[in-house]
Amino acid sequence: MRKINEIIVHCTATTPNWWEGRSSEEKVREVRDWHLKRGWSDIGYHWLIDRDGTVVQGRPEEKIGAHVKGHNTGTIGISLFGGHGSSADDDFNDHFTWAQEEALRNLIGEIEQRYDIQKVSGHNEYSSKACPGFRVGPFLNKKPAPAPRTSVTQSKTVQASAVQIASGAGAAVSSIAMLDGNAQYIILCFAGLVALMGVWILRERLKKWAAGIR
Repeated sequence: MRKINEIIVHCTATTPNWWEGRSSEEKVREVRDWHLKRGWSDIGYHWLIDRDGTVVQGRPEEKIGAHVKGHNTGTIGISLFGGHGSSADDDFNDHFTWAQEEALRNLIGEIEQRYDIQKVSGHNEYSSKACPGFRVGPFLNKKPAPAPRTSVTQSKTVQASAVQIASGAGAAVSSIAMLDGNAQYIILCFAGLVALMGVWILRERLKKWAAGIR
């Protein structure tokens, strides 16, 4: 087994919807074809991560890759699908998905368990290229991004608003039943205003939820 002490991160420089609907394995085969046409013996990367977080092996780890000129010996190359039009100092989330971030962090962790990894770097540290489209060091030192919300019911503030509106409505109905006609009319008008205010608050909290705040 060859000695490995560094992981180098890349991107395929493809658009976000490149080969949308194709399997991850098909995409990796296409990248392999690109590299074979360059005269290489195999795909240059050892691992590739698709937009949905699927990880596919490229070149076997025990074989030297072809991903950074002068830095292939002792390294493993990981490439993320995407990154088209990126610059070296962009944020990871400008060009890649949350699923890719989670998969990349997990894959790096797994490789670190197999080898004595001394450094995790980006292609742009050895070349004037933008690849992988972000600075790997600051990215790894930053707290992982939270999982994207898939349902509005995950928002605690939205849940609280719904409970408040329901509780208020229940209390209003109970109180009205014990009053005469004029008083009921006044209470109903007041309850309507309260309900409208509750809906407005709920709308504002939905905006915050959409923005990722609670």
